[in-house]
Formats: sequence, C-alpha cells, structure tokens
Amino acid sequence: MKNTDLMDAMGGIKTEYIVESAASRGQKKVIPLSARKPWVRLVAGIAAAAAFSVALPNTSPQVANAMQNLPVVGNYFKLVTFRDYHYESRKHSADISVDKVAVSGVTGPATKEAKKSSQAVNREIVQETDRLTKEFKASLKKGGYGSLTVKTKQVTNNRYWYVVKLTAVQTQADSGESSRYYVFSKASGKQVKLGDLFKSGSNYQKAISQNIIKQMKQEMKAEKNKSYFLKENGNPDGFSQIKKKQQFYINKKNQVVIVFNQGEVGPMSMGSQSFVLPNKLVAKLQR
Repeated sequence: MKNTDLMDAMGGIKTEYIVESAASRGQKKVIPLSARKPWVRLVAGIAAAAAFSVALPNTSPQVANAMQNLPVVGNYFKLVTFRDYHYESRKHSADISVDKVAVSGVTGPATKEAKKSSQAVNREIVQETDRLTKEFKASLKKGGYGSLTVKTKQVTNNRYWYVVKLTAVQTQADSGESSRYYVFSKASGKQVKLGDLFKSGSNYQKAISQNIIKQMKQEMKAEKNKSYFLKENGNPDGFSQIKKKQQFYINKKNQVVIVFNQGEVGPMSMGSQSFVLPNKLVAKLQR
C-alpha cells in the first residue's frame, strides 16, 4: 500500500477514518482523511524458529495440568486497529478495517516469543491487505461494478489459545470469500501451525483427511442439497487430502477445526466449510 490516501488516489467520496493505537489505551479518535499522515509500514523482525510441538489441553492430561499453573494475565494478545478506510463511487466500494495483533499485560518466558509471533503475523496481514487493495485499485480501470471488504476478527480468546481471522470478500462479476486464520499458543507465545499439534511421523494429513471425507459423506447423506467435490467419486480435482499448510483454528472448546474457503471442496453456493475433528482422533495423533 503506497503512502497515499485511497480516497485521493481513486477520486472517490472522502469519508472519515478511525485510528486506535496502543498509546491511546483503547481510545478512538476520528481524523479527516484530508489530515491523514502517511501510513508507516509495520516492521516485523522474523527470527528463524525451531520446530516445536503443542499438545491440546483437552487431549493431553500432562499438558492440561501444566497449563493450569499459567498465571491469569491481562489481555496477553489483543487486536488494535491500524488501518480503517473506505472508498465509494457509483460503481465501486471498499470497506477495509484491519487490526494488528498486540501483546500486553503479560510477562515471563513466553513474552518474547509472543512479540515475535505477533510481528510475523502482522506483516502477513499487511502484505495480504496490500495485495487485495492493489487488485481492487486495478479493477477500477476495467469498468463494471466491484467491491472489496477486508476485516479482522477475534475467534478464540481463552486460557490456552488466541485465534485471529482475516476475511476478504471480493465482488465483481461473481462474489468470493476467503479467510486466513492465525493461531497463537498462550503457553509458548508462538504461532501454531497445524502440524505443530501432532507427533512427528503421525501422518496426520492422511488421518485427518479420512475423517473429513467421512464427515462429508455423512452430511451429503443427511442433506440432499450438500455436494462435496471428492476425488474418489471420479472428480480429478476433488478433495482427497488436506494441505500441509491447511487453514484451521482452535475453537473455544479447544477443538481443532479444519477450514476450507468458498469453492475449495464444494460449490461456491455452499460458502466456506469447516469440520470439527473428534478429540479421540487428535489425541491419537499426539501419542
């Protein structure tokens, strides 16, 4: 994203935007776009992290007992608004309200890792937002109608986990929605990938995929309007196995939820799809 106002660059209707910073302690102030200063990119120092393993508290008694000793901290991770602007013309509109992940109210061994992880995630959020905004700006020259909505949302914030969701909805000839999830462990302060949850060599991709296919078949049998794309049904592009970098999150009940964006495993009309993994399966893959 260049250091120019989206409104000024595109000649759309100027509105006001809200800025909230850690320094303002949660206080928001409305600033006219005409007085906006150039936005400074987040600088994220990303250190190479060694592989680590995180066990889910509801499936590992040892980890559950250890995590009971975690101190009750303040916000630990929280969302702080750093980009909020709008664009509107007769044929195009943009509504982008993006937060960054901040670390506060906690001290201890995990603090350093939490700050490093949040910086890395913030850089990713900025890069994705910049990419989407650039595509939107390019679409203005093509004519027709189009819109872009980008939002961040806190999904889970319990004793063990903090999860942030970045969602983008793009509308041109068709509309499409995609989401990214960022999962943080409060025990280690680190961002957690799906493979980090399971024992090395567990072949979690195959085991999880088999369970998801089973759930898909059960849903299609129970609901006639559901139709998943399955490779085993003769669809060469159908679903057979989750990706190594599969989108997932951990819900408020500490359950692992596998997520597919709109159109990935079923018709666009079905929207995004999610599958909660059985606790027994997760526990088995951790042993």
